[in-house]
Amino acid sequence: MRTFSTILSTAVVGALLTGSAALPMSSVLAADLPEDPMGEIVAFSRQNHERLVWVTDMNSPYQAHSRGYLIDPDTGAFISMLDLGYWTTGMELPSDKTRIVTAETHFSRTTRGERSDVLVTYDAETFQPVSEVTIPPKRASVVKMQGTSSLSDDQSLFAQMNFTPAVSLTLVDLERGELISEIPTPGCPNIYGSGERTFHLLCGDGSFVTYTFDEDGAVTDRRRSDALFDPFEDPISISGVRRGNHWYFVSLAGDLYDFEMDADGVRLAATWPLIDEDEREDEWSISGFQHLALHETSGQLYLLTHQGPPETFEDPGTHIWVFDLASREKVDAYALQERTISIAVSQDSEPLLYGIGAHIPMPFFAQVWVYLTEGEAPLIDTVQFGLDVYDAGDGTYQRTVPKLGNFPSYIQPW
Repeated sequence: MRTFSTILSTAVVGALLTGSAALPMSSVLAADLPEDPMGEIVAFSRQNHERLVWVTDMNSPYQAHSRGYLIDPDTGAFISMLDLGYWTTGMELPSDKTRIVTAETHFSRTTRGERSDVLVTYDAETFQPVSEVTIPPKRASVVKMQGTSSLSDDQSLFAQMNFTPAVSLTLVDLERGELISEIPTPGCPNIYGSGERTFHLLCGDGSFVTYTFDEDGAVTDRRRSDALFDPFEDPISISGVRRGNHWYFVSLAGDLYDFEMDADGVRLAATWPLIDEDEREDEWSISGFQHLALHETSGQLYLLTHQGPPETFEDPGTHIWVFDLASREKVDAYALQERTISIAVSQDSEPLLYGIGAHIPMPFFAQVWVYLTEGEAPLIDTVQFGLDVYDAGDGTYQRTVPKLGNFPSYIQPW
């Protein structure tokens, strides 16, 4: 049996040889091509890109090589890709935009052998690694990526969540390129920055513990708050968004929690419902992995929603609800082009809303027929994820970057 490549090459050569005069065989086989440069690295410039966005893909079920994709959302152009090792939990993007920092896990035999965890710094123009710091081989591998690592506000310290299942925090000095310490943080895994050299850890009893470090990375202050929400009656999601010293989290029932965080600790500033009682009776629920997005300048908060019972809070969302933080009112709502698992928003004056959409490459009525005759399993097998781009103001769909990895789930505007 002839292979597809053999058939294709035969067809091409046949096309070249047909016509009023056949080409000499030498002209078909020989080509004067320039030498292909090996190992040449072309530097990347941000100047031609108004907006950029990273999408992180744990690459399930092939987690040995998870990835970060850099996209220009205004054109849909794919710019670069980073291999982030085994089951990434995302990256940190320093505000100077010259570096990309990521905690990675690698095995000497790809999927087995000796494990090594490293904190890697990549150059933001060449996307090449420029430094590595060996860290304890305890980095947490989790599905929801937010809160698994953080930078201090002065960009000098990197904190990583560990889980073995004992919980601890790894601290790295980025300026010196050194591992400082590992601090046990029992019951308090997820990490959020707010303060020059301060990190706040979310604890399982509804409290936060705050650590402040000196220039040598030594703990100068440790404060634990009271329980600020009820983790049994209505826990908050770890997918928080930040505006200044305030972090906003949504609970499973749809209440918004506004926490003020600084070196003095964490305080509950306010709480109010994003999903009211009537909407809860209609089974409106929060959705996906990245439930919230926040446009810092305008104070517009975006919530990913769908209709389903409370236990479906991680199901893909179908709608965006828009709230104004100042008035605490819902100001808009619109349907999404595709069922969506994560959202984020650009921070410019005319923001874009990004969504990771689950695309089924068949006509709608074909989907209905397959669902009715064979169930949802065949449809799930055909899902292709893409980055969907919308006008954040009115929800107008603009474009999709299709077939973006195997399981992209985390969006970070850059």
